[in-house]
Amino acid sequence: MAAAPQVHMESDGQGPTKRIKRDEPQGTSNQVPRVFLREEDVGISEFITPGWHGFDAIIKHRYSDFFVNEIDPQGNVVHLTSFTEADDPKPPKSQAEIDIENLNVPEDPQAAFEEAFVRLSSILGAEDSSRIKKHLEITEDQTLEQRSLLLDRDLDKDQRKNVYLITNNFLSSQVTCETVGGRLKFIRRVQSDKPNADKRSQRRGPQWQHIGEFCYFVMQKENMDSMDVLNQIARHLRCKPRSFGMAGTKDKRGITVQRCSAYKISHERLIGVSKKLRGARLGNFSYGPRELRLGDLQGNQFQIILRHIQGADASSLNPVLEGIRNIGFVNYFGMQRFGTQSISSHTIGIAVLKADWQAAIDLILSPRDGEREDISNARKAWVTLKDPKEALKLLPQRAALAEYSILQSFAKNGSATNVVAAFTCIPRNLRLMYVHAYQSYIWNSAVSQRLRMFGTAGPVIGDLVIRATEYDTSALEVDGGAAEKAEDGDKRPDVKPTVVTAENINNYTIYDVVLPLPGWDIMYPEHDVKELYTKLMEKDGLSASGFASHPLKEYRLAGAYRHIIIKPREFAYEWMRYNDDMLPLARSDSDAIEGKHEPESIDFGKYLALKLKFDLPSSSYATMLLRELMRQETASGYQSQLSLKTTENISNA
Repeated sequence: MAAAPQVHMESDGQGPTKRIKRDEPQGTSNQVPRVFLREEDVGISEFITPGWHGFDAIIKHRYSDFFVNEIDPQGNVVHLTSFTEADDPKPPKSQAEIDIENLNVPEDPQAAFEEAFVRLSSILGAEDSSRIKKHLEITEDQTLEQRSLLLDRDLDKDQRKNVYLITNNFLSSQVTCETVGGRLKFIRRVQSDKPNADKRSQRRGPQWQHIGEFCYFVMQKENMDSMDVLNQIARHLRCKPRSFGMAGTKDKRGITVQRCSAYKISHERLIGVSKKLRGARLGNFSYGPRELRLGDLQGNQFQIILRHIQGADASSLNPVLEGIRNIGFVNYFGMQRFGTQSISSHTIGIAVLKADWQAAIDLILSPRDGEREDISNARKAWVTLKDPKEALKLLPQRAALAEYSILQSFAKNGSATNVVAAFTCIPRNLRLMYVHAYQSYIWNSAVSQRLRMFGTAGPVIGDLVIRATEYDTSALEVDGGAAEKAEDGDKRPDVKPTVVTAENINNYTIYDVVLPLPGWDIMYPEHDVKELYTKLMEKDGLSASGFASHPLKEYRLAGAYRHIIIKPREFAYEWMRYNDDMLPLARSDSDAIEGKHEPESIDFGKYLALKLKFDLPSSSYATMLLRELMRQETASGYQSQLSLKTTENISNA
């Protein structure tokens, strides 16, 4: 294997201050149509692997080219290995249950009746046992007092317990027994108060107090959103979607495996539902006492296949692959963070942070190029008619949840004037996504400036640092963004960074350097990059102090810290040749369960593919590693067009 390349630097006459020489992408493949967001629109511009011009390939040509397996908090890669395997939900038997089993109650009711009094005689004596038997054999209607027989003798606790054991199991349809002042009272039952045998024999569910109230399961989904699958399960089980929890959301376009939890739902019911699901399978069931929440993971393992590689082969690309393994990549927030259309989520976030609800709603509902026809028609109907009911008729709810929520609120209220209430109808995670996107845009822009000014040779005076080892072991993905929470897997405000000085600079590496996501409770670097934060926010009519004074608490962002350069873990790669674009080049967990073989490279195959496998913390984006490798635009709109064009070329060949 070729040696890892060294980062290429140029001096700019400022002593230790260095600047990256950026290798510009070549060819026409990076000419992205303006109907889609481009990387430069969201602050993404720099590379760190030198002397490399990139190559052309297709990301996610098929959804089965992109695999994600969650890594749990203990560092284990989550796999679906069985559709039926489960912990035993039955609790250990109590002594009372063992005692009942040892009674050997006869199935014949008359035999059970006779056996009861043989046993009662050994406890109460023949005389009292005979009195009780004669009392129960009376068949005429009587008052409650006449149906009651009180034994005129005191019994100790063990004697009473044994009498109850007999009456409850041999005579349950004839008598009830209770203690009155230490003495036993036997009350003969009448027909109306006899227990319902069918109800007694009904099957009871798992003993939640023993096994825990949550059933954990592994979910593999294909080309589906995580929440769409959980909503499917909820519909089949006729329960609320909030009954389910998960450690992290996963990409829609791909085959992903993750852990989920279900509140007081048995694994037997989930096994039944799994067979009915569209695009998902469930398995590996267990039980526990707490719900899985966003952030209950250490990261994700990716397996990605790049198809139709042009402009690179093993001899030219292997040194670059080794460079990514040993040097890493810029830890940008990926394009998924900002949406797929020409209006970025972060521009809506600006309006939200300014509490300009009308502007936020106008941006969400405004027409845009490059989206599916039904959504486009619904937007045009709203702009033209301003009639929410007419627009709703054209709008698919699942594909445009924010838009649907706003229009539904307008229709319900009969007016489009209460914009605050309408915006609040958007699900909370989606509302917060807009402000998180703005934080991400500022961070991306800041890290690009930091790399242009100071390079990657190491920390510089004024940088902020947090030990990378701490980052690796405590990365958490959380759903918040309010005062008490940090965004994604980035360091929370209670993890305070150290300012690099002349005295401590040799104690840190470039992998320890962090930059803040803007908020009211974070530190900024003590060099020129700090000014960029101020300028960018002022340009958008915002300020760092303003994050603490938003009229709605959930938008009072505390901020967080994020490492600027990150290395993948367990990085591996394999070259493959193949002939058929429609066949998968890797197998899923469910394929393995069903005994399917791992696809193999074909000698002298027509097409060339590269299979990558690596682990990343939960806050890092695999597409940004691919960007460093390919020097190609990662916007999903561009990749979709490239995939369609390649398919057309193959069809016409």
